[in-house]
Amino acid sequence: MNRTVIYILLCILAIASLSCERRPLVDTSEKVRVRVILKNEEVPNVTTGIYNSSIEVPDITPGVIRVMFYDADTKNVTAQGFISKKGVDENGYDYIEGDVIVYPGTYNVVCYNFDTPSTLVADENNYNTITAYTSEISDNLYSRFNTRAEEANPRIYYTPDHLLVAREKNVVIAEHTDIVEIVTEAHTVVDTYYVQIRLVNGRYASDATAVLTDLAPSNRFAVGERNYDEYAGIFFEMQRSTDTRIRATNQDVLCAVFNTFGKRPDEIDPSLESKLYVTFNVIRVDGQVIEMTLDMDSIFKTEPAVQNNWLLIDKEFVIPEPDTPDPPPGGEDDKGMFDPTVEGWNKDEGFIDI
Repeated sequence: MNRTVIYILLCILAIASLSCERRPLVDTSEKVRVRVILKNEEVPNVTTGIYNSSIEVPDITPGVIRVMFYDADTKNVTAQGFISKKGVDENGYDYIEGDVIVYPGTYNVVCYNFDTPSTLVADENNYNTITAYTSEISDNLYSRFNTRAEEANPRIYYTPDHLLVAREKNVVIAEHTDIVEIVTEAHTVVDTYYVQIRLVNGRYASDATAVLTDLAPSNRFAVGERNYDEYAGIFFEMQRSTDTRIRATNQDVLCAVFNTFGKRPDEIDPSLESKLYVTFNVIRVDGQVIEMTLDMDSIFKTEPAVQNNWLLIDKEFVIPEPDTPDPPPGGEDDKGMFDPTVEGWNKDEGFIDI
């Protein structure tokens, strides 16, 4: 009889111990409501006005926000979720909110928009290492820039999309509490610039791109640090436009709006020679590549650049006439092939076996 009682007690203890092992640390109904207030008025060009109103500016309105909860001690990620419900607060600011399931504890919270085709995120498992970056350009694009043959030239990356980041440290989630609301603000970690150079014989240009060097290639955005360890450049497309403020007969310009993780500041090492250069690359209508490289250090120090992120280059980029130039179909004011149209295509109908 005693043996039976002991056996039953042992079975009860075993079941109890298994139940304890399988019991969740927190009920899945316990959630944290995360509210991200988006304040974008501090982004020059995007929200304060572009120099050339005909140029499209990048959008910084997110659709989905990723929320990361990092243990305040270990700095490792312990929970994450995605929020997308939009609204407007009493002050008129847009916000995005949603529910994230998280265990009780103390966290450093990082939120960022999860809808950026160009901007990628790596090393997100740790608060100190989560990094935003962009991919390196293709070999085909490298081959367009003659200066790439020089050994001293940097790696070149695509321009980033705006990444809106919100950070809150030491957020306490208590056990068995109701929904906790975290109100925070999001700011972009990407700078937007407008660049322009005067253009001569633009009708002979079929395509134009540019590379700007001495920029940060990435950003450890949880700790708010741009990476300046690498001497990097960014690639972006140019377009042809006009600037009516130019007091000359020819008001033709090459211009672009581009994003970057930031210019490398002079304070890092003042003894180093500036490598802040821009290379404009134009493919002429006859297939020839025309390049022009300029030192941008003084341009970045001008008042328009400091106040509004406008890089206005008061120099002429001359496209030499081809040896046997064909007259542009639209006359002297034609935009070359910057605004291409599809003509003379034959239409064939049929079936393809797959």
